[in-house]
Amino acid sequence: MSNIKASQTQVHAVLEEWAKATRQNRKDDILKSHVPDLVVFDVLPPMKYESAESYRQSWDDWQPETQGEGQFDLENLSVTVSTDLAFAHCFIRCGGTMPDGHTFHDLVRATFCLKQVDGTWKILHQHISKPIQQSST
Repeated sequence: MSNIKASQTQVHAVLEEWAKATRQNRKDDILKSHVPDLVVFDVLPPMKYESAESYRQSWDDWQPETQGEGQFDLENLSVTVSTDLAFAHCFIRCGGTMPDGHTFHDLVRATFCLKQVDGTWKILHQHISKPIQQSST
């Protein structure tokens, strides 16, 4: 396997593990592959976080508690790598069942920038977005 192919596989595994930890609400594992000075653009206010810690502190305000494992699936994940930098993009299909039985489903876009640090791929930047619904007038 070429170095590029091996790196693509490693980046893919990092992102799938992030999605799995998120799906299972394993809060201590969600940011284990992110650098401390991470920048995150997210769909919910304040929309920009300038560290992994500030992003983590916001979760209790918006992270839904679901019955059992939630849905958080990476769709059409595309990974491009060079020797020590990578970017990836995909859709994320998320959803679940709330404790009151109400269900929710959503589809968002995601882009990630990664860097190889001491032989391990780390997420430097992630951007989660959703198009705004245009109202017809």
